[in-house]
Amino acid sequence: MGMEQEMDNLGRLDVEALRQLVSLKENSGKLNRLESKRQRLKDELDRVEDNIREFLGQFPEVRGYLTTAGGTLRRLTPSGRRPRGWIRSQVEEVLSEASEPMTPAEVRDEIARKHPEEATKNLYLAIFQHLRRHDEFSQDDSGHWRMTVKEFA
Repeated sequence: MGMEQEMDNLGRLDVEALRQLVSLKENSGKLNRLESKRQRLKDELDRVEDNIREFLGQFPEVRGYLTTAGGTLRRLTPSGRRPRGWIRSQVEEVLSEASEPMTPAEVRDEIARKHPEEATKNLYLAIFQHLRRHDEFSQDDSGHWRMTVKEFA
């Protein structure tokens, strides 16, 4: 974007939006620290997930039993639930990477492809409910969903 276009965009902002923009610029260090902390926590979470997989890998007989019985190791975990925000992050990731809108079933299939251990019977319902409940997703007339593009005034 050229300097002229940028100035034109700034000229369209109202006073409150300009104040918020200045405040954001002044607090960019805090934002950078928070984003760094988020990345460190994501990395730590990935390490913990690896440790869990490694731990559960010590029980191949149980894994074999669950495979034949149609279950997953998740059933043996203390809560048997997905971590808070997991569906949200997965749906956002899938839809933001998609080149065109997707049906809930396509979103489910993509998540199940990436995380086969999460391909439970209620994954579709959880995805559909998430899409319906949050404004950052919009549905077209054919039932396909996409991330809603937010435009700045």
